[in-house]
Amino acid sequence: MFIPDCFKKMTNPQLTNGALLRYLRGNTSEKAILQVAGIKTIDSKTDDSSTAMKRYRLMLSDGKSTFSSCMLGTQMNKLIETNSLKENSIVRIDRVMVNIIDKQNGRVMLMIHELEVVQSDCELIGQPVALPLTDIINNGSSINRIEATENSTVAAPATTNVIRQGSKAIPTLDDRNNTKNSNNDNNRFASKSSNALDKERIVEIDTLNPYMNKWTIKARVSNKGQIRNYQNARGPGKLFSCDLVDQSGEIRATAFNAECDKFYPLLEVGGIYYIARASLKPANRQFNTLKSDYEMTWNHDTCIEACDADEGQNIPQVQFNFIPICEIANRPVNNTCDTIGVVKSTSDIQTIVSKASQKEFNKRELLLVDEKASIAVTLWGQQAEEFNGSSNPVLALKGVKIGDFGGRSLSCFNSTLICLEPSDTPRTAELRAWYDTEGKSMDLPDLSKGSDGGNRQASFKTLSQATNDGTGTNDKPDYINVKGICTLIKKESVVYMMCPEERCGKKVIDENNGTYRCEKCNKSYTNFKWAYMVSAEITDNTGSQWINVFHHEAETLLGITAEEFGKHKLNQNESIIEDLIKNAMNRERIFRLRVKVDHFNDERKIRFTCVNVSDIDWSSHGQRIIEEIKQMELV
Repeated sequence: MFIPDCFKKMTNPQLTNGALLRYLRGNTSEKAILQVAGIKTIDSKTDDSSTAMKRYRLMLSDGKSTFSSCMLGTQMNKLIETNSLKENSIVRIDRVMVNIIDKQNGRVMLMIHELEVVQSDCELIGQPVALPLTDIINNGSSINRIEATENSTVAAPATTNVIRQGSKAIPTLDDRNNTKNSNNDNNRFASKSSNALDKERIVEIDTLNPYMNKWTIKARVSNKGQIRNYQNARGPGKLFSCDLVDQSGEIRATAFNAECDKFYPLLEVGGIYYIARASLKPANRQFNTLKSDYEMTWNHDTCIEACDADEGQNIPQVQFNFIPICEIANRPVNNTCDTIGVVKSTSDIQTIVSKASQKEFNKRELLLVDEKASIAVTLWGQQAEEFNGSSNPVLALKGVKIGDFGGRSLSCFNSTLICLEPSDTPRTAELRAWYDTEGKSMDLPDLSKGSDGGNRQASFKTLSQATNDGTGTNDKPDYINVKGICTLIKKESVVYMMCPEERCGKKVIDENNGTYRCEKCNKSYTNFKWAYMVSAEITDNTGSQWINVFHHEAETLLGITAEEFGKHKLNQNESIIEDLIKNAMNRERIFRLRVKVDHFNDERKIRFTCVNVSDIDWSSHGQRIIEEIKQMELV
């Protein structure tokens, strides 16, 4: 935002006298020049976390008066933390709201949502005194005027930057109460809401904060999670969360136990609702990925009422902040992002067993592509079971987690919003046209394996370095690239007989009667599948290391599928097997390895697993060596 040079160079800037009192009387449209006379740090802990969220309360001066109950929006904390905003700094207030904390006693607070630092260093201007409480309470019934101003100001919905799409009739709660499946809870819900909601006091989501007294929002449910059960010191419980959106922003709402049972069946994704009387607290970033500073908890006083669809046409379906797939490589691991692409391929459902809980989980992997890159996406549970990517749909993901398994990858939470062929963004049509004309045949860099044969997302190391510098000894696996040759393959354990069930993958036992027993599935089958489980030794000029090679990587190494190799083994074609193994050895390649510590029978062992095998691109390899030499010259 532009600040005139005359403001920046002034040694004694002119403050806007009387602005504080005008703000408190409800005239919040004025962009006043004020001075920060004091800053106080406030730590507020969330209920779910021991981590504290810093907030800053300012004492502002207009040269004549001071007011100390001014709360700075957390999005501007960095101004104080970088010392751009400090005591005696001159600021311009671009956006401010008045919150009535206690009308009877005249307790109000100014919420500073946007300000600009005009001059960072300055002396205190004038001799301001604290604004008398009587000036706030009396002086023309200013509190009442504040309420009237707030109503008239925020009731008009914003109409800029709104994504519009075909309206869809959303059934009201009264409609649902008249259905055969209605019950007394639904009737009480609708009745209580209609009597308690103040529809004349609609505020925008991005203005909500814990210091507000009475408020009502009109929002769309953009995402609704499943009911989850939990156990803590107070016993068992249940909860569900949903994301609410309006023209100004988003916020997450959570309902526990009785409120979970009450509200879950009554809310529909895409529905628009009036919501009031909920508690607000700082967002817990461990679980909440939305940009809002706060999150909402519904309680026994919470009121919710369905809104007619035509009353909410200006409310977007969902707010996306898409980033290109190639940019995900530069984002921190464990953060979340929104992205969009075309589903190029979809794996079958796989079942894994959690080491911590010993529970089984279903997962499905997708390959998502756009014009510049591709990335692996993992769906879990019901998301994985219900997903159908056979038609190569355009897929939008909101709040998906960035991981580093095999490079960069994406993993969906329970709260991740998954949209197939979203109609409210032009990217859908752009990606569809690109994929149908040229994208389906393009060979794009895969962030989950790295580009240039898997070399981009991991550092090059020698085997001696990898075994002596602590690689793989941390909680998370390390990924390295090694230029070496395969010098030995254990012929007796190249392939194994695998359970034919798609969700299993465990080894079967030949019962010598034409059937094969899977202990995991507790079933016998008349057939099985061959699968690779190669134990190989790789060597470079510093040493050697045994590695495990599975599935696709083993196919690349041996140049043949597991089924074909298994048939040769079954037919005892020893000479063919010898030739295959011989051809795989003594050939220089790039091996991308996942190095991780494993514990088995109280024994700690560093395990090396191959996640990619590729031929050497000598041009890029030579360029890498040149860059390393240049770096050494700088030392």
